[in-house]
Order: sequence, then C-alpha cells, then structure tokens
Amino acid sequence: MNRKNGFRYVFRRAWSWPGSVEEFVSTLLISPSLHVACGSSRVGDVRVDAFVNADVRGDMVHLPFRDCTFMSVLIDPPWHMPYHLRPKLAKELARVLRPDGVLVFNAPWRIRLRTLRLVDVFWADAPAWRNCPLVMVYRKLA
Repeated sequence: MNRKNGFRYVFRRAWSWPGSVEEFVSTLLISPSLHVACGSSRVGDVRVDAFVNADVRGDMVHLPFRDCTFMSVLIDPPWHMPYHLRPKLAKELARVLRPDGVLVFNAPWRIRLRTLRLVDVFWADAPAWRNCPLVMVYRKLA
C-alpha cells in the first residue's frame, strides 16, 4: 500500500509484446541498448525491471547506470504512472542516453525535455499491442 495516499497498487504478471511488435521495436534500437520496464520481453542488450528476473533488477526512475551509457533506450512505462513521476522518468531516461542516441517510448503521453527532440511517431492497430499503440522516437541532443 502507498502510505501517502492509501491507494493499493495491484500488479499483474509481467508480459511481453507479441512477436510482431517486438520485431518492430527491435528495428528502432541501436546497440548498446537498454530496455527499461522490460517485463518478460527479451528485446534489448540490457534489460531492467523492478518485478521480474531481468539482467538488472532496478527502479525506472533510479537507473543503476552511468550517464551516457546507452545508444538507445526502449521503455513501455506503466501508462497509469502518476503525473508527478513522469518528468523524473524522462530525465532519468535522458541521463543514461548518449548524445545523438535514440529513446523509443511507448506511452500515451509525450515527453517534454530540452535535451530530447521528437523525431518520429508510429501508430498501429491496438489489438496487436495490448496496450498503447503509439511509439514515439526521440533523439538526444548533443
């Protein structure tokens, strides 16, 4: 239970995208790549999740990596994520991304940081995605 507001968090078993979706997002990644909140997905060179066995167990807003470590970062954050955590998440993802690196972001909200520029948006039929069929690609400015 969250002690501040008394809400109970309910977590479901971690999942991965269908094969066709994993194939698509894999084409957007540049090695070395990081997959944050990976669930049971096998996409990415390094996979991080707080609740499942991944390469690294960690919190998406406190990633255990040095600045500018990865050329690409993929994340499908919980889309019900509280508003006050979204800017913190965006800054943390940008921190571990190298200059000119790519952030592949699958969420129903947009990131607004001066260090990231939106360069592409992809949309797909929702049934194939099971979640948010919107993928935004950002490039980190040098």
